[in-house]
Amino acid sequence: MVNTYEHEDAHLLLPSVRETLPGMTRLIERARRGGTEVINVNDNFGRWRSHHDELLAAALRGPHGDLVEPIRPDERRHPHADAPGLPF
Repeated sequence: MVNTYEHEDAHLLLPSVRETLPGMTRLIERARRGGTEVINVNDNFGRWRSHHDELLAAALRGPHGDLVEPIRPDERRHPHADAPGLPF
């Protein structure tokens, strides 16, 4: 759901995202409070050499950043998914 929503059929996706976002946000918050790892898997917009920080920044700057902000990765716990030492 980390998405810029700038694709041609985004208008078809937006109502569903708006409907499911509160539940998704509650689940993520509950998992984090309980110590459960939350793993984010996102589309890279076809840029196979892109970095997750760039993807997140683009989505937050997009026309519907308000849909991304509530589910953004928790940088305090894992500043970078590709950082050494993470259990992947």
